[in-house]
Amino acid sequence: MSLPAGVRWTGTRLDPILESVAAKAASREAAVAPEQDLREGDSIERFCRALGAPGLSLIAECKRRAPSQGQLSEELDLAKRAESYARGGAAALSILTEEEHFQGHPRDLAAVQSAGIPRLRKDFLISTEMVLESPAMGADGVLLICACLEDALLQDLAVCAREQGLFTLVEVHDEAELEQAARLCCPEIGVGAIGVNARDLRDFSIDLATVERILPLMPKGVLSVAESGLQGTEDLLRVRAAGADAALVGTALMRSTDPEATLREWREVLES
Repeated sequence: MSLPAGVRWTGTRLDPILESVAAKAASREAAVAPEQDLREGDSIERFCRALGAPGLSLIAECKRRAPSQGQLSEELDLAKRAESYARGGAAALSILTEEEHFQGHPRDLAAVQSAGIPRLRKDFLISTEMVLESPAMGADGVLLICACLEDALLQDLAVCAREQGLFTLVEVHDEAELEQAARLCCPEIGVGAIGVNARDLRDFSIDLATVERILPLMPKGVLSVAESGLQGTEDLLRVRAAGADAALVGTALMRSTDPEATLREWREVLES
């Protein structure tokens, strides 16, 4: 099949996910009524405050499955896990809403509202319609992935997110994508953060050296996030030393039987 205008094939293991998302987006109506808004307060301000706090802020992720790891959890209701993340000191939540490959669902964003911390919709957003429906799901922010979006569409999605009062995290994997993301860091568009993903999309391998190489090149005044493959305090200290303001952790927390205790342990080390 062909992808929508402005969305590009990557030649990586991301492509089957893009194909699935594009097929679903072309055939479905908005997942929730657009007149709804399940957010609490100013989403951009809440996210900036959460990720811009002193030290390394932690974005804790809820996902039942990962293509690189297989099944992580059979949990139907993620509210208890999200609440334990918040008690453990997570600054924000990342919620997978992609259904086929991650077994997420748009309703998961509303389900974790009780945690009381900002919610990032982590998905493969490829249209303004997907951005527009996000506030009604309860998202305070959205992820945009440079690897699959051409410049014009990436800018359109970032502008749309800004107009909807959504915080935007733009994900990059290399220097060329960082240049693409940096063009969105002007006041008119106002991207909130740039995330550096340590995962090689060709084979799903992890190399934190990617994060260490790219973080020092970040535009001034933009929050930086380290993403993927972070397993514990050693990795967290490593990305903090490289200049990360925040770290997004998924698999390690989903595999933890006591994520609250895990997060508290990490925070103690980071704050010592």
